[in-house]
Amino acid sequence: MAKKFRLQPGGILFLVAIVILIGALIAVIAVISSSCRADKNAQVTATASPTATATSTATPPPTDDPFATATPAPIDPSGATPDPNSTDDPNASVTPSTTGSTEGSVTIATPPQSTATPAPTAKIYTSPTSAQKKAAKAGYVYKDKVKMRKGPATTYEVVRDAIPKNTAVTLYELQDGWWFLKCGSKYGYIRKDMIKEGEPKTAAVESGDLPNGSFEGTIKTNSVAALRKGPSKSSKAIKEMTNGTKVTVYYKTKDDNGGTWYFIDDGKHEGYVYSSLIKTSKKVPTR
Repeated sequence: MAKKFRLQPGGILFLVAIVILIGALIAVIAVISSSCRADKNAQVTATASPTATATSTATPPPTDDPFATATPAPIDPSGATPDPNSTDDPNASVTPSTTGSTEGSVTIATPPQSTATPAPTAKIYTSPTSAQKKAAKAGYVYKDKVKMRKGPATTYEVVRDAIPKNTAVTLYELQDGWWFLKCGSKYGYIRKDMIKEGEPKTAAVESGDLPNGSFEGTIKTNSVAALRKGPSKSSKAIKEMTNGTKVTVYYKTKDDNGGTWYFIDDGKHEGYVYSSLIKTSKKVPTR
């Protein structure tokens, strides 16, 4: 009859220790194997995706969280109601305030006031009106090298410069001590003290270079006598004088056709009248 095998208590303890040791070895091997696989996968991922770290800083998409707290909008210190149709343009410039004020800790400076001379309140004419044309009168430049300007002040642009003395002008209206007038083909303004009314004086009258003084004369005509700018029938007529008009005669001169002309002054205008239309108190000298 076979003999039964029985484990003694010491043998049982030995077998249990063997089993525990084998299990521990298997666990250690499993952990080492898992760690190696993880390191290998990490290296492969890092090599295949070089931009993986860049995406870590990207802003996550918004979530539909009903309990999320909305960021409050910035408060406008001016108290103005924002325009719902306006856009936040990063290139838009801020218009500075036109008055000095302090808002919080930011001071808005007041821009310097303009030092420009204000324009006169009078109307500035660039051409004469119908009424001015009807009231126009003759005049001439009394000083030498006079400036004509666009308006009745020295701050206005110069239209004509260095206008010579005795230049004829047409006077339209006196404004704030300036004549609005026409000089040549241009309209503008010249100071009153630079202008005299009437026809321009001749060089002889201005300089006093008149032979043997002057003589009294009287217009003698059945119609009218034309006072002209030059000793010629083709010269422009300054005015018409009637019979009996008293004049001052200075000298006589001849035209290209041999006709004789007297240079005279009627108190307002100077010019030439044909000698046969004037009666003189004395013989008139030739110049």
